[in-house]
Amino acid sequence: MRHAFVLLASALVSVGCVYEFTPEIDPVDSVGLVVEGDIMIGDTTRITLTSIEPLSSPLTSKTPLNGRVWAEDDHGNEYHPAERGSSSSFTIDMTNAPADREYRLRVVLDKPLKGGSGSYSSGWKPVQQAPSIDELTYTYDDTDVHLWLSLSSPGGSGCFRWDYEEIWEFHADSLATHYFDLADNRVKAYAKGVVPPLYWCWAYQNSTQAGLAIAKSTGGERVSGYKFFDISRRDKRMQVLYYIRLKARGISEECYEYLHSIEVNSTSTGSLTQPDPSRIVGNIRSDDDPLEVVYGYIEVSKVAARSMYIENLYTAYKEQVGGDVPPPTDDLGLMTPLEAYLSGMRPFHANTWLNRKCVECTAEGGTKIKPAFWPTDTE
Repeated sequence: MRHAFVLLASALVSVGCVYEFTPEIDPVDSVGLVVEGDIMIGDTTRITLTSIEPLSSPLTSKTPLNGRVWAEDDHGNEYHPAERGSSSSFTIDMTNAPADREYRLRVVLDKPLKGGSGSYSSGWKPVQQAPSIDELTYTYDDTDVHLWLSLSSPGGSGCFRWDYEEIWEFHADSLATHYFDLADNRVKAYAKGVVPPLYWCWAYQNSTQAGLAIAKSTGGERVSGYKFFDISRRDKRMQVLYYIRLKARGISEECYEYLHSIEVNSTSTGSLTQPDPSRIVGNIRSDDDPLEVVYGYIEVSKVAARSMYIENLYTAYKEQVGGDVPPPTDDLGLMTPLEAYLSGMRPFHANTWLNRKCVECTAEGGTKIKPAFWPTDTE
């Protein structure tokens, strides 16, 4: 005999579990190497390899590439990745690299691009001194949390670049009182006071694009009160506890001009006054063909880092909805508990099921791996 269960749709406003659908689109064929990242002395260097159509503008439709990447110093030492992350992402430990040398990056593709040599080098660069992160703070209004920074580098170029790591603690939208025991093929109640194991999570994210700024103050050595991004107060990152670790470095004026030109091109809407991306020349060259177009500028810098927590207590995270789940008003389907579970639904109360994204934080990209330094005792 089949057991009838009412499935409560995840789009009910009273629950707030509404999730956008983004279709996967196959990338177009592309040629033209893009190398992103900096050699960061005293820290971890992260380099990504992608390719792009030569006529693409803005430079956003990039395809990951396979290859080998390493750094070299002018004393003949090489610094190789301990292991490859994704197929196009490389992490090199430069913690003990001396700051009194010049460095360059080497790239060898597993499969050369059409018309490309497959082997590339950046120009030799001295190490830019680390800036001072004078301030890392935030403000908020009714809708957003705003993050600000101030940087200075006496005697430096007055040009800065930064990226950051984000970690946040959050929980599922709904606190379930029941769960489905797959071994017993039935719905069971959690013991009184027990929090479901997939209610609390942590999520990790690195900035996808490095920030860029140039000093405008007298002397050209300080960027003060620069808002580098906003987070909606409805964002999951603001739900419980948010952490950011910002890493800043000084860059040469030449590097700034290159990156600024790329930034302008990538955000333009086809204006005739904007530069052709193929004419924006970085400092990475083919080892065999000096005319091959390569996108990217590898700077060599010492890194300054600073971190900050933002608590929900101060940002007043706005839940999407509130209140208890009302009884369903109509039948949305009849399933056995196992069919409901296999379809991606999970028990909420004894006879009410929801989309698993509503009750399992891991379904929203979270993990149960808690940072060792995390200050809360949530499990």
